[in-house]
Parts: sequence; structure tokens; C-alpha cells
Amino acid sequence: MFNVILHDEVPDEIAGLPPVIRAKMIRLIDKLKMNATALREPDSKPVRDGLFELRTMGTDIARGLYVYQKGKNIYLLRVFIKKTQKLPSGEITLAFERLEEMLYDKS
Repeated sequence: MFNVILHDEVPDEIAGLPPVIRAKMIRLIDKLKMNATALREPDSKPVRDGLFELRTMGTDIARGLYVYQKGKNIYLLRVFIKKTQKLPSGEITLAFERLEEMLYDKS
């Protein structure tokens, strides 16, 4: 079992998803907790530099960006509705900024 740690803004981002997509995202997060290493496409896909995406499909497409950390910890950094074919670079940058916050702003 993995420990999924949410960035402070992720619960609100999940709550802002359309109901059907929100339910799918919550199911994927539960799968991540149960056995993250077993998740494969289409549910999960590597992005770059240790960043992975959770992938929901439906009328809208949502993504959750996460990284593995020490032990069995996973940091879920960003959840959003994807509106373009390619993963926006701004979302990747934001995910890495949030990772820095979670790792180094432990005051």
C-alpha cells in the first residue's frame, strides 16, 4: 500500500472537477494507493523527470500529476482538466514548483 500525499490545493482541484470525472479521478487515486507500480496506460503514463500523470477519459479529460518519493510515498501535485492534445508545459512547471514546496517548505 502506498501513501498518497496531496498538495494543499489538490483537494479543491478535485472538488472542482465535473462529478463523473471527479469519481474517476478518485478511483484512480485509490488504485494508486493500493498498488501504484501496477498502474499502466491508459490509467497512468510517465511524463518526464520522474513526473507521472493519472489519466481519466470521458466528456472531459482530467489529469493528475504525481511523483514517487522515499519509501512508499507519492506526492499528488496537480489535478486539472486537460483542454489540449499535448500536456501543457505550464502544468508541468506548476507541478515541479509544488514539489519544491512540499519538499522544502516544511517550516
